[in-house]
Amino acid sequence: MNSRERILTTLQHKEPDRIPIDLGGIRSTGISIKAHEKLKNYLRLKGGDIEVYDFFQQIVRPDERILKKIGADVYAIITNPSKNWKLKLMEDEDSYSYIDEWGIEYKMAKKGGWCYYMVNHPLVKVKKAEELDDYNWPDPYDPGIMEGLKEKVKDLYHNTDYALLANSPTGGILEHSQALRGFDTFLMDMLLNPGLAIAIMDKVLEFQIGFWDNVLGTIGKYVQIVQIGDDLGSERGPLISLDLYKKLLKPKHKELCQFIKKKANAYLLLHACGSVSEFIPDFIDNGIEILNPIQTSAKNMDTKALKKEYGDQITFWGGGCDTQRILPYGTEKEVEEEVRMRVSHLGPGGGFVFTQVHNITAEVPPKNIIAMYKAVKKYGKYPLR
Repeated sequence: MNSRERILTTLQHKEPDRIPIDLGGIRSTGISIKAHEKLKNYLRLKGGDIEVYDFFQQIVRPDERILKKIGADVYAIITNPSKNWKLKLMEDEDSYSYIDEWGIEYKMAKKGGWCYYMVNHPLVKVKKAEELDDYNWPDPYDPGIMEGLKEKVKDLYHNTDYALLANSPTGGILEHSQALRGFDTFLMDMLLNPGLAIAIMDKVLEFQIGFWDNVLGTIGKYVQIVQIGDDLGSERGPLISLDLYKKLLKPKHKELCQFIKKKANAYLLLHACGSVSEFIPDFIDNGIEILNPIQTSAKNMDTKALKKEYGDQITFWGGGCDTQRILPYGTEKEVEEEVRMRVSHLGPGGGFVFTQVHNITAEVPPKNIIAMYKAVKKYGKYPLR
């Protein structure tokens, strides 16, 4: 069974030969540039190009030799970044910042830092929905987005057996609206100024529909999974109430999901961090078939309970190893035991793709990364032990 067949089998809630493995198929369950460098040194891998495919998080496409070594089954399809970004050196010459095509400004704390963080939300001073018409919104049909990508994806489809996963270029409708407006400000808008909140979300939705029309109209027949996202949870609970989700956000999620399903015969994956268990029935109703990352440390995200409740309706893509404590700070034995437990919870009957909960960051020891993949190979063969 090859990688593409293995992924498609588990997405059909059947057991393949082994649990499929992903590293970097999704921007939020990948590996940072510093962790990647350390892992390559540990494995004594020399050379190789470095592709930073998520500038904000400093996430790189894993070296092909690493993907082969761990038995990865997925390849990330990432569209080209806008050419309108502005990278600049700050006045103190000890920090970089950039402004993306949305007008959001990001800053790295110092040269050689781990990632960027947002420092300017361009719509924070907007008072009325009418003001949004004057804003310079990005163009989802910019020809640069797909430049050279069709040929690359077509080659991957015909000449590799990876499952191909098309990634969203932005955060979700809620998440990106918060980035434009300011996180706390937008959450208050949803309650106190819902007209403005809805208008901003409509603009983000309009871009995303245009983006997927552009992308899937070009490469839709080659991809097996399409990823969208919206971080609806914190570690302690949801960011918004279920009622507010149903009233303001769910209709927009559903519209986006229905559009994508009409454009491509592909499985639909939602990335939603944190405690999101109470939203899962609505995700399924929207047409979501895969949930990522399964943040096991968050409230009500017990993997055994989630599998029992929803395992025949949705595939769990992640949750394979905790990235807050176990992977960065645990022993190799603790990593193995964590993987064994998660495999036993999520693996039976298919419907599980193994990857760690979030990105592998710089503090993670390479030996723990290798221990994680050794463990899934040890415990992940069907029939499961």
